[in-house]
Amino acid sequence: MKKTVLIVIDGLGLGKKYEGNAFELAKTPTFDKLLSDYPNSKIQASGQYVGLPEGQMGNSEVGHLNIGAGRVVYTGLSLINHSIKTGDFKKNQIFLDAIKKVKNNKKTLHLVGLLSDGGVHSHQDHLFELIELANESGLKDVSIHVIGDGRDVAPKSLISSLEKLSDLTNRYGYTISSIGGRYYGMDRDKMFDRVQLHFDALLGESKNKFFDVIQYINDSYGQNVTDEFIVPAINEKGKFITNNDSVIFFNFRPDRARQLSHCLIGSSLFDYNPTNRVQLEDFISMMKYEGIESKVAIEEMKVENPIGAVISQNNLKQLRLAETQKYSHVTYFMDGGVDVIYENSTRIMVDSLKVKTYDLAPKMSAKEITDKLIEHGLKNDLTIMNYANPDMVGHTGVLNATIEAIEFLDFQIKRVIDWASENDVTVFITADHGNSEVMIDNKGGPATKHTDNPVMLVSTDKTLKLEDGKLANIAPTILKYMGIQIPKEMNEEPLI
Repeated sequence: MKKTVLIVIDGLGLGKKYEGNAFELAKTPTFDKLLSDYPNSKIQASGQYVGLPEGQMGNSEVGHLNIGAGRVVYTGLSLINHSIKTGDFKKNQIFLDAIKKVKNNKKTLHLVGLLSDGGVHSHQDHLFELIELANESGLKDVSIHVIGDGRDVAPKSLISSLEKLSDLTNRYGYTISSIGGRYYGMDRDKMFDRVQLHFDALLGESKNKFFDVIQYINDSYGQNVTDEFIVPAINEKGKFITNNDSVIFFNFRPDRARQLSHCLIGSSLFDYNPTNRVQLEDFISMMKYEGIESKVAIEEMKVENPIGAVISQNNLKQLRLAETQKYSHVTYFMDGGVDVIYENSTRIMVDSLKVKTYDLAPKMSAKEITDKLIEHGLKNDLTIMNYANPDMVGHTGVLNATIEAIEFLDFQIKRVIDWASENDVTVFITADHGNSEVMIDNKGGPATKHTDNPVMLVSTDKTLKLEDGKLANIAPTILKYMGIQIPKEMNEEPLI
């Protein structure tokens, strides 16, 4: 059995040649050689191919879930959309019980989350459905706390979403009480000074105030502050979270919801604890936030026998390797949305650089990740690793920095392939979704979001022929290559 490495390059899609394709513009002799001289194919990484609605761009969470599962995984967005379509959403007992208690206690229901149609962390349609449910249930006191996106969608798209939200709140007499960009309320790097600012706004304790939320956003744009970085502020006439109120956090993706949730109800995840925490009657998360003791409205699809479990069952050694920004993706998400450490497994997390945005450090920690692979790779039968550069730098919308990131990554891939060749190791390279291949939108502005483009699958074993497929075909492909029986739960075919 040959030792095998699976590299997941975050945010590197295969797109058309044009002036905004950082991958095409970058000097990439290693990738050029891989895509011309080695077995390669196209892999679908979006929409129905990964369990998302048709046309929906892929994302890191969904991508890694599908890669590891060996089957199409229907995740948050699709599950919730299906629940709305069937009418089950408005019959959800978790929601109904919370609404009943709010009414009986004469308190306020607070709806907190990312107002976006991006579908990566949340979808605004889910918020709108909650508002309709509250109104149909006769609830009078409903307060909405908006987190701006500008990262998974266009940088200045928040006003359009706010106008739709305002139509509903005005109709039912509900209030948009606070607002702030995801840079603050959805941090995942333990930057609690940022999170505290957003938490203060939820409690009505922010020094920044507005009368008209759309005017506040326009004023922010005037200061070159886009949706992601909107400074948390509160409505002069808002209703804020107090003791015995109830909160529904309508983000379905957990990783960027945990820290703000921790501020709201506490957990054992973080040492930081705000001094102004209140006691809630109910805290409901749309889906499970690992480590947060919330009431979960929509249960996840359970993934049995992902690739890591199969490797462990065969008494083989495995390594998971990534920097902080993508560590949960090669562990938690690759393992089917479960935090499990398998026998004979090693996890290495390289610290991500502490910068405001990664255009300031486009090399990120790619060199250190490669160093760790070279140090530890031969001790393991299968290494699953992630390079974050094209996605994290691509999200900034800065084309030249993204080109630099890809060129540096190209050199790191060369180091990996040289090491693998010297040590008889086979490398498979893929990506979880597109991003960096579309850096300029159709209006000539910066494009910061993911794409629905296919991604590559490349192998350094020239004896192979790779078929086209989707991300869920990758785990069966790796297992077949390693001579390991594919479990029945992996219902997608290998591509070799």
